[in-house]
Amino acid sequence: MRSFRGTMNRVELIGRLGADPEVRQVGNGVSFCRFNLATNRPGANDEQGKRTSETEWTTVEAWERLADVCGNYLQKGRRVMVMGSLRTDKWQDSESGQTRWRTYVRADEVIFLDGGAGRQDEEDEE
Repeated sequence: MRSFRGTMNRVELIGRLGADPEVRQVGNGVSFCRFNLATNRPGANDEQGKRTSETEWTTVEAWERLADVCGNYLQKGRRVMVMGSLRTDKWQDSESGQTRWRTYVRADEVIFLDGGAGRQDEEDEE
């Protein structure tokens, strides 16, 4: 058995887009895409003893060529697999002065699972 002594920040999710992705250009024309992904997890049992499911919403961000592909081919309801890493932004709210946090997934691969353009990742840029 192999021992792993380091750390790892890797996320893999399969879900559906809750809305069309938001795409824009930032900085020197760098593409940026943000979308929310709905995934389900088992919930509590209801009154009849049937297992319910709960929806978890995760913000996903993609950059550069991957952002362009996501913006061109994804839309609300599409099922995708996202692979990437967790990121957390921290800032001071300008109005209240309170510290705010936002955790999201930075995608480095997106696989379209219900037809369409196919697998895209940052290595495909070249």
